[in-house]
Amino acid sequence: MHYYQKFAIIGFILGLFPIVLGIIALTTSAWISINHNGLSNRTNYDLFRQCETNKTIECTYINSFQTSQYFEIIGYILLIVGLLAGVLCTALINKRSIHFIAPIILIIGTVTILLGFIFYIKSVVESIFALSNTTLNLGYSMILMISTCIIGCILIAYFSFSAGYIHRHILSNINIY
Repeated sequence: MHYYQKFAIIGFILGLFPIVLGIIALTTSAWISINHNGLSNRTNYDLFRQCETNKTIECTYINSFQTSQYFEIIGYILLIVGLLAGVLCTALINKRSIHFIAPIILIIGTVTILLGFIFYIKSVVESIFALSNTTLNLGYSMILMISTCIIGCILIAYFSFSAGYIHRHILSNINIY
């Protein structure tokens, strides 16, 4: 097994974590929880809707979240595409310039996810701005998506390192096993 195939396997194993965390974060409904005036009724926000938890749970879909939905989902898809491109380019292709495509795709995906966070939090804060005495708590889904973004940054560094390492050895014509 060549050194670049080992890089691909390590990158794939590392990339499974943001894929799993992102799926859980996008499908669960505990992004932000808001407690009004210290009462027992809370408002829970997920990426697609707002749920009031009084005695019954009433959910409504909010149109102002569409921008953040697009950014989060497109960023997550770009993260998956960047991971696959990184693994395939590292394991199969022996050309110098092609190895830098994966970190570029991963950078775009991570920045897109971060922009989705900004637009999402902006939408939630604008919806509760008029209310006083509110506490805003991040839910586990938001924390999982933040973890996905952080691991995406680690993947950027990893595939950039492996691209540079492979690039250096291609230029020097040294075959390391």
